[in-house]
Amino acid sequence: MRCTTLLLAALVSYLASVAHPCGAQSASIAPDRIETVSLCELTNSWRRYDHKVVRIDAIYAAGNETSEVYDTGCPGSDRTAWVPDFEKATPASMVATLLRLYGRVRVRAVGEFDGPKKVDIPPNTPPKFADLMRAINSRYGHQNKWDFQFVFSTIEHIEPVAANDPWPHWSGEKRQ
Repeated sequence: MRCTTLLLAALVSYLASVAHPCGAQSASIAPDRIETVSLCELTNSWRRYDHKVVRIDAIYAAGNETSEVYDTGCPGSDRTAWVPDFEKATPASMVATLLRLYGRVRVRAVGEFDGPKKVDIPPNTPPKFADLMRAINSRYGHQNKWDFQFVFSTIEHIEPVAANDPWPHWSGEKRQ
């Protein structure tokens, strides 16, 4: 077990050292000019950060129907963000390896944060139907479960998550 941990740590260090920005927006911004923002702050003040490139420290979890970042400091399901196509980020191969082993990884990542999508409501739409359209069509991910989205461009740091770190809370349930 100790040998596996040391090998994994060496692999993480190597891959993190060769990471470079690959997203068009983040590549044009000097790394020291990218603001580091907590996921709690992003989701609480989403209008300020909507469509902005930022740096986050969060836990990335992925499964059959989920791909999300969350922060143990604000573990409610309404404070998570959908992550599409993490494979396009650098170094995605290391993230994939750790996800297979642990189901989630702690990351420091640069990417674009997106708030709820704007929904155009046709004129003369009944109010209740317009509310339904806004509630469903403004969301992201599998079954429109997420209010927010974070698109990775660069993963600057990766490490395994401690088994006792909490998962986000979903509908009053705790994931184990």
